[in-house]
Amino acid sequence: MKELEALSSQILKRVKEEGQQKVVEKEQELSLKLEESRMRFVEHQRVQTELMESRSKEAFERQSQSLANAKRNKLLAEKQRILSKVYQSAIEKMTEWDEVTFQSFVQSVLKQFDASDLNIVPGKKTAHYFTPSFVSSLEETKPALTIASETIPNKAGFIVEVGGIDYNFFFDQIVAEIKKDFSPKLASLAFEENE
Repeated sequence: MKELEALSSQILKRVKEEGQQKVVEKEQELSLKLEESRMRFVEHQRVQTELMESRSKEAFERQSQSLANAKRNKLLAEKQRILSKVYQSAIEKMTEWDEVTFQSFVQSVLKQFDASDLNIVPGKKTAHYFTPSFVSSLEETKPALTIASETIPNKAGFIVEVGGIDYNFFFDQIVAEIKKDFSPKLASLAFEENE
């Protein structure tokens, strides 16, 4: 019987050792799987974090660009407003010329025309400068000159009619022509990259 007990004790010991070996192997296998899962999770978290950072950075850059565009547009609008004010101020200053300055301007304009038949149509705002004495002095150099009795409402300056062609010397038109020619230059001088 002792032999039987010894045999059974050996079998039990061997089964127990094999069982413990299998448990150790299983624990190692599960530990490896657990570590692999943990590493995958860590990698997934890293990728998600990078993705969120990238999206946040892109959103920030879009908002920054949008704000920069809005600032630039407001600045351009303000520059336009200032330039418009400058041009409007020029028209107002011309409209407020005194009699001598206005009449000198008319004389310098009429020197440009060689035609004998000239007709002037004054603007309502400056018609009073065409005094009888001024018209007489103009007729000395331009005997066929006529000054129309009708005026153009809400205008300062005049039109010169020559051979069916109208030459516009209304102050708003003169300033508009100057504006067209000099706006880019004036804008660059007035607003050199101070932004």
